[in-house]
Amino acid sequence: MFVVTIIIYVVNFFNKYFNMITNFLNKGTNFAKKVIGKTGAVTGLAGAVGSRLSAAGLPLGGIFSRKESALPSQVATPSATQDWGVTISLPRGTFDELMADSNILAPAGKEKQYPGLRFPTTPAIFMSHSASYDARAVLHNNYPYYAYQNSQVDAMTINGSFPVMNQEDGLRYLSNLHFLRTVTKMYYGKGNNVGNPPPICKLNGYGDYIFKDVPVIITNFTTDLRQDVDYIAVNVPTQTADEVLESPTFKGGPPSVNYAQSPAVQRQVEKSGVFNYVPTDSQITIQVVPVYSRNKVSKFDLKSFAQGNLAKDGFI
Repeated sequence: MFVVTIIIYVVNFFNKYFNMITNFLNKGTNFAKKVIGKTGAVTGLAGAVGSRLSAAGLPLGGIFSRKESALPSQVATPSATQDWGVTISLPRGTFDELMADSNILAPAGKEKQYPGLRFPTTPAIFMSHSASYDARAVLHNNYPYYAYQNSQVDAMTINGSFPVMNQEDGLRYLSNLHFLRTVTKMYYGKGNNVGNPPPICKLNGYGDYIFKDVPVIITNFTTDLRQDVDYIAVNVPTQTADEVLESPTFKGGPPSVNYAQSPAVQRQVEKSGVFNYVPTDSQITIQVVPVYSRNKVSKFDLKSFAQGNLAKDGFI
């Protein structure tokens, strides 16, 4: 009997103090909700979460005496007047003369300030600068002398991911691919400027003192069409499906055939080139080399460069 009495006493003791702690936490929660609610900070979803915590006997935040604080955002936001996305573009006049009538390059032409290729994600850019010295060996000397030769900005490698989620992204991917194919070829055959080398592009990105209208030539680019990603159909606006069905060369049946329910008609339309299949994710790697004309190099001044005054002229 004595042991049973002790056990009952201990249970009653713990129940008493457990109820006291629970009531204390609930009062603290209700007080916090009233105080914060008056300041307008707890509204909508926050109020609902606070009610659930209170019903469960927990204070605001789930942990007693926990201090809530907002985490500062680490995402950079471009200003209203500056575009810091990485682009490889052509001057507007060159682009319009060479590519304005191309349906496949229409998305590139929509870039008002930098018509050409825009990386949809942040690319990895590998850049190096070098100064060359010639080592002059001196007889019976422990250390050679170095004669300065020249300085240069080495070839840069830009690697970026191109995700495709919808028709617009797919057209942008095709436009970027076709743009790179175009600017790595010389002017040949008929037309203006026959015999000229590939056009010089402009590299921009991250602000005036990183890449601002840097004149570059594209010496190489690679892309991957991997087998471990999905491919989606992109309707290139050169010819619609209805135009294919109504064309004289169409052999799949009359235009009244339901395109969506006829596999034969679908295959015929696909063979017409209206649809292209692009990967939902791919990598494009571009190698560029900065180039400067003799006239521009003659205006170079190291002090002006050090002060940042030549950044607007594309010097890096």
